[in-house]
This record gives sequence, C-alpha cells and structure tokens, in this order.
Amino acid sequence: MPIAATNPIKRIARASCGVAAVFALLACSTAPHATTDAMRPGTLRITEIQAPRMQDSNDAAPERESLARACKAWRLSEADAARFFALAQEYPDGLGDAYYWLPCSIKGRLIADGRAWEFEINAAATATWRDGETYRRWGCSARACAPLALLMPDGNGP
Repeated sequence: MPIAATNPIKRIARASCGVAAVFALLACSTAPHATTDAMRPGTLRITEIQAPRMQDSNDAAPERESLARACKAWRLSEADAARFFALAQEYPDGLGDAYYWLPCSIKGRLIADGRAWEFEINAAATATWRDGETYRRWGCSARACAPLALLMPDGNGP
C-alpha cells in the first residue's frame, strides 16, 4: 500500500482506538504472553475463512473510500490465516495501545487446543478467537506479518 494511503488509515485507526470499550474484543492490546502449543505447526487448522468485511465508520468520505477499497482488496487464504497465528503472540485481557484498529476484518473458524474457535483478524494485525464466553486475543508485530495486514503496529506514533 502506498505510504500516502497509509496516513488516512492511521488517522482512522487512532480515532477508532479511542472508542476502545466498544471494540474491546478487537482493540489495541498490551504485552504478549508466550506463544502456546496451539501455535506449533500442525496443531492449528483453519476450517473456514470469509471475505473481508468493512464495518460502518463515521470517518470522512475520502478516508472511508480509501480504506473501503483497501479492505475489499485485502485477502487471506487459509494458509495465510494459519501463518498469521503462527507469527502472532497472544495478549492478556485488557486494553493498551500497542496496535491500531481498523473497521475492516476477516472472519472464520479454526480448531486449536482441541477446541473449535471463531476468529476475526483485524486489518491492523490483531485478532480474536472466541469459543462461547472464552476469548483469546492476538497481535502480530513480526515483519513477516506485513503482507498479511493493511496496517502494522508502529508504536502508534504520528
């Protein structure tokens, strides 16, 4: 993505993270846990992946249109999603500012730790797994995640 297109996306992400309570499950996260056994090769299996979806936002029209185009073009295969989770680190409950949030995500299903989970990968390199009332949150700051996201963490700087 061209750098000029990234700046409006960062503005959207900063504003969105300000409404963290609404988006607590996808929000910016804090310090990582160690990667779990679920991340070892062969122990995580993606069983379904959907096309990206754009959530409603109150952003200015040019920024919204730019992000909508980027979101529509963003694709992850089952192998891409598995790679994202292999590279990501699990984060504890709570909110922080290590990551941005974008109103664009890809949902799907996976099996890990002997459980079936619904997942949502946010275009800003975060993800959530859900199984009933159990949630797990992930973030990927590894360089190898850059092709798998629209916006990588940068310390939330200008």
